[in-house]
Amino acid sequence: MAEAAAPYGYDLSSHRARQIDRDLMNWADTILAMDASNLTALAELSDRDASSGLALYLGDRDVPDPYGLPGAAFTDCIEMIVAGAARHLQRPDD
Repeated sequence: MAEAAAPYGYDLSSHRARQIDRDLMNWADTILAMDASNLTALAELSDRDASSGLALYLGDRDVPDPYGLPGAAFTDCIEMIVAGAARHLQRPDD
């Protein structure tokens, strides 16, 4: 993913995966899951729901996991994530 993200201007070299726990979930105001199965697992762990800051990243569909697939799958994933970001970012006039 780091290799596929570089042409889009993203440096993921310092990114490290981290297992989520209740403390981390309590710290966060918003938690976005990339797919429905992760959303369900997060909801079970936290007792949160969409009204309390837990939501599916794209709202109505999953971001597919490109792991083990060709490079084009990673590029498609990045493009979906970038396109979906606007729904989560505040505009300066908000």
